[in-house]
Amino acid sequence: MATVPAGAWTLLEAQKYSTNMRKNGVIQTLIQESPLLEMLPFTNFQGNAIEISVEATLPDVQFRDVNETYDRSYGTDTKRMFGVAILGGEVYIDNFLLKVRANQVDAKAKQWAKFSKSMARTFDKSFFDGTGLAKDFKGVNALIDEGLGQSLPLTSGGATLALDNLDEAHELFRGQASPDAWLGNRRIRRFLTKLARTSYSGYSLIDVGTDVFGRQVTMYNDIPYRIIGDDKDGNGILDFDEDDGASNLDTASLYLMAFGEDENVFGLSGVGGAIEVSDFGETESAPGHLGRVEWYPGVAIANPFSVVRISRINNTLPTAA
Repeated sequence: MATVPAGAWTLLEAQKYSTNMRKNGVIQTLIQESPLLEMLPFTNFQGNAIEISVEATLPDVQFRDVNETYDRSYGTDTKRMFGVAILGGEVYIDNFLLKVRANQVDAKAKQWAKFSKSMARTFDKSFFDGTGLAKDFKGVNALIDEGLGQSLPLTSGGATLALDNLDEAHELFRGQASPDAWLGNRRIRRFLTKLARTSYSGYSLIDVGTDVFGRQVTMYNDIPYRIIGDDKDGNGILDFDEDDGASNLDTASLYLMAFGEDENVFGLSGVGGAIEVSDFGETESAPGHLGRVEWYPGVAIANPFSVVRISRINNTLPTAA
């Protein structure tokens, strides 16, 4: 069995080192269903938690005269622990379904694809809303609340998104790399394109790029806008259902984020980083075929300036910039 090298790898890269065709199919579906799993690098490690140094202060630098010495100083880091959770489940296909289908391989593949789609959406949900208290891992919203990210709430009661809000997010962003993506829902993407078109002043803020599968992706100010879709039950993960600061659940958030191991936002994959995919075949205890998937994911933020959350965006289409 091929081994994934140490270091940070996207799931797409890790897939190249697997000879398990069933596992490859699961990973391929995960990536296709989730822009996060497509872009996010994962650090593999043994155990269920990892200690990461988050930069706190920089050492002093000074000028000196000839024959003078320097006053010694040291940069400091804050140690933070980030944990992973156990995510997985079992895939069961009744023998009847396999026998009435002309192609058993296709029948099983469809069930595995459905499971993988549900798994990708569950990860996306926890990436943002995970608390670390409900068998899940702690997501970026909880980490931002703990000071590991920048928060840009609009006025209490919610406000219509404006280009100035996007500019302010760029000001707050001071990551060690350029932003990799805007992350938001489908309707906020429409807000951005409307703002860009109504504020046209000689050059376009909107362009079109592609993802790793060649699918078109909206680019705002040269940064891809990636849509975070629905959870496994069909509810929008970043829907207009957040507190607007005035006790109403009718606003949404938009995120500006950079990905990268040990410097920005990155994923964690515990217990050696393996995504365990097993197809046991027909079971003795029940008339059907059984499979199981298990993974140990989490998320970490090494640089608090690599993620900015614009919150309290109301569901109103902007009329002008």
